[in-house]
Amino acid sequence: METQVKLDIGAVQDYLQKSGVDGWLIYDFFGLNKIAQEVFVLTGHLLTRRWFYFIPAEGEPVALVHRIERANFPQVPGRRMLYSGWQELHAALRSILQGASRIAMEYSPQNAIPTNSFVDAGTFEVVREFVDEIVSSANLVQYFTCRLNQDQLESHRRAARVLDEAQQKAFQYIEHRLRDGKTVTEYEVQQLIMQHIHDNHMTAMADAIVAVNEFASDPHYAPSREQFNEIKKGDCILIDLWGRETHENGIYADITLVGFAGTEPPEKYVEIWTIARDARNLAVDFMRERHQKGLTIRGYEVDEVVRKYISDRGYGEYFFHRTGHSIDQNDHGKAVNIDSFETRDLRELMPGLLFSIEPGIYLPEFGVRTEIDVYFGENGPEVYTPVQDELILMDV
Repeated sequence: METQVKLDIGAVQDYLQKSGVDGWLIYDFFGLNKIAQEVFVLTGHLLTRRWFYFIPAEGEPVALVHRIERANFPQVPGRRMLYSGWQELHAALRSILQGASRIAMEYSPQNAIPTNSFVDAGTFEVVREFVDEIVSSANLVQYFTCRLNQDQLESHRRAARVLDEAQQKAFQYIEHRLRDGKTVTEYEVQQLIMQHIHDNHMTAMADAIVAVNEFASDPHYAPSREQFNEIKKGDCILIDLWGRETHENGIYADITLVGFAGTEPPEKYVEIWTIARDARNLAVDFMRERHQKGLTIRGYEVDEVVRKYISDRGYGEYFFHRTGHSIDQNDHGKAVNIDSFETRDLRELMPGLLFSIEPGIYLPEFGVRTEIDVYFGENGPEVYTPVQDELILMDV
């Protein structure tokens, strides 16, 4: 029978050995562990009891399954152990983990990585009785489930091109409407963007953000049919849009650009835009330089570089979100985030991962954010989304 675990066990064991970890213990109960739900084929299997799957750094994997589910548990590599009562479960765990000192689980110290924090405190306490140390499986998970293959990277690149077309169309539409003396609203520009996305066989988790002036200082503001602002001459404009191809392996692109409805933007607006742009570019330069030196780069380190640059110029308090988020089939993926602020993301940037870089500065009168997506390739950071170097100005 075909195996129903989406992992190359040999490759996992090689990774464990290189990482100095004695094994990976995957635990689930009623779908609580989203990682387990992804790496095992569980559709059609009625599982109502706790189960464990241990991949040792060396040797045969072991599935620990309740007796009433012995026939229904998926076909997986290795041997199977059965239990009924909790005493037997604990004894089986002790036996399975005998000789293991340091193991990985879907656990995150202080919940620093919520997307890899699925082991409840009680289960952690039980397992901790049998091993010296439990470490986070976060790097394991992103290495084996989050890296893009070539087809997925091409999907991202196609999505990036569609979004670039959409943002150009949006800014041009605003310019033409204002030049002709006609009204234009955030909502109608948003809907123009969404129509372009859908016409190109793409989908999005939510409608795009189109925001003017102080509304651009709310990073998750979005106009609606019932609530929106008119865009007028002299307005500062922010457009944030995202989308992916509709097929199962479609990968998101996510970009933000800013402009001014006129040709002479306020000096303060230019200053803030320039700081945000330079901080964004600094992040890419930092990653490239570190990679060329063969140094490991962690998500929090990139965020610290960006945050320090903005703080040193007096605007740290106005940058109140992380620098970037993971991207995959979801706009906010489960791999490394560029974050030392909301959390301290210790995960490594490894070849195959995709994430955003999007510093923002949000003043009371207007907000600025500039967002690109970075694919971390074998040769370092690669950017396939549009890179805004100057404010978009409109002849109105």
